[in-house]
Amino acid sequence: MSVLVTGGDGFVGQYLLRELLATGADVVASVQRLPPRPSILERPEVDAATWKQAEIMDADTLFRLVASERPDLIVHLAGFSSGALARRAPGEAFSLNAEGTLNLCAAVGRVREEYPDYSPRILVMGSGDAYGSHTQEPLSEEMPLRPNSPYGLSKACQEQVAHAFRRSHQLDTLVARSFNLVGPGQAPHFAVTDFSLQVAAIAAGEVEPVLEVGNLDVERDFTDVRDAVRGLRVISELDTPSRAYNVCSGRPVSIRQLLEWILAEAGVEVEIRVVGERVRAEESPRIVGDPRLLERDTGWKPRRDLEDSVRGVYRWARAAREQGGRTGP
Repeated sequence: MSVLVTGGDGFVGQYLLRELLATGADVVASVQRLPPRPSILERPEVDAATWKQAEIMDADTLFRLVASERPDLIVHLAGFSSGALARRAPGEAFSLNAEGTLNLCAAVGRVREEYPDYSPRILVMGSGDAYGSHTQEPLSEEMPLRPNSPYGLSKACQEQVAHAFRRSHQLDTLVARSFNLVGPGQAPHFAVTDFSLQVAAIAAGEVEPVLEVGNLDVERDFTDVRDAVRGLRVISELDTPSRAYNVCSGRPVSIRQLLEWILAEAGVEVEIRVVGERVRAEESPRIVGDPRLLERDTGWKPRRDLEDSVRGVYRWARAAREQGGRTGP
């Protein structure tokens, strides 16, 4: 099978490339700039993939990429992946997620006009944030999307674009609504990496033992990124998939618990300081997804223990600081 992964040098992208390469797939990864700057993949993995430069806001470039490669599967990961960054740049988040997906689907539609027998599957990386606020839990795929944040809005619109092209152009599109992910190599603006980097600096004696945080009492549904990309792969392999799948654990955990695991791994005590700019006004107190549809259709379940995953992020962050390396894609 040939697979095109947009955003191949991102956090999820690199782990997905590793997953796909391990199964023997021929992988093409599109990135904004060449050469790619992978922070997670090993050199043999980098060399095993084919890297192409393509900007998702450039429709003509996407058309040429899809026309030249004509992959069996396209996994669309490129775009905004951070709620925190989307709050600062909501227009850019909307453009990259919604318009970028429109450009990709339109490019595939143009290629199909030239090659009528070409019919790739397009798996779009959605988000549990698209659900927004609901009084019922866990959040299941049949619930309406009611986004209450710029990021959630951009992902809900991205998903609607994919479904619209399925109806209007008969594209084989489906969506994986991923909830919170965690793993080594995630960018510093995500909570577990942020906490880990702060605690690593404290443990090294480089700063005072004061940890800046937002609301630690909210509960979220976390999954190790390595389990999540396995979920993306098995969704893409289904003969008759549903149009959307939650990729989640179904188990809420407080941000405070994540921090406690990091502090226990580091063996340090800190003063916790809540900083106003880190508290999100629109935050729901508890978000938990329902993974039963994915489990029913594929047998997928998370395999990795979340505490081990969080402690592993701290060990990675400590090593990255010591080596002076990059701390995220």
